[in-house]
Amino acid sequence: MKKLIAALALSAGMASVAAAPAFAAASAGEQDAPALWTDLAGTKPLSLASQETGGQIVEEWYSSKAKLSISAFARFSFPSSTEVTVDGLWYSDFFDWGFGGSAEADLIFFATPQWGVGPYLSVGADRFYGNRLNFFNGDFAAVGDMDMITAILGVKFVQKLSPYASWDGHLGAGIVHYDRVTWSGMDAGVAFGDEELFKPINRGVFEFAGRFCVGGRHIMGDFGFGLRYMGGAARGADVSNFIDPDILVTFMLELGLTVRF
Repeated sequence: MKKLIAALALSAGMASVAAAPAFAAASAGEQDAPALWTDLAGTKPLSLASQETGGQIVEEWYSSKAKLSISAFARFSFPSSTEVTVDGLWYSDFFDWGFGGSAEADLIFFATPQWGVGPYLSVGADRFYGNRLNFFNGDFAAVGDMDMITAILGVKFVQKLSPYASWDGHLGAGIVHYDRVTWSGMDAGVAFGDEELFKPINRGVFEFAGRFCVGGRHIMGDFGFGLRYMGGAARGADVSNFIDPDILVTFMLELGLTVRF
């Protein structure tokens, strides 16, 4: 019996020694477990049990709960079918497509690793290229280009699809400044030149837009689209009340580059 007890004790001791490294490793794993907000670009393996069920499995972690971004965009815009004259001529009759650019800064706070919200500020300039209007009696009008500057403040919502892909939606409001627009042409057989069609004026602007972003940890490419609703241009000093501009709505396509900090 003494020999049997000694043999059992020896076996138990050996089992304890063998289990000690596994216990130490498990304790170290608990101490080294990453916090929820760690490296954005980093990947942390899940448990070995999970890995054994279907190959390598990883979980992505974020470096912080706030991200500052600065972006630059080139923009193509297209005027809508809202009226400029009382007999139904549209902005799209007076102006062709527009080209512009903007700089934008945002500060996004992440409530979860995937969803964030925060303010943004955008400042930009656009030029819409003037068209030539031809009338049935031989008269015509060549419209000059229309330049505008915008400043917009709003709110942006962001969803992270992966460490290096995301989309956002943003709503903003601000001010648009229209520069002076002139036109030249022939009216009832009488030539006129450089007359004021629209005078300079400031109006309100509302923006509704979205973007897809793909890239690296700090540099991302952006493709965006959206609508802007702007107060109408103002009748110039050299035209009659035949010119009565409505609001201007534009559809935008944007290509951009974003730097994240």
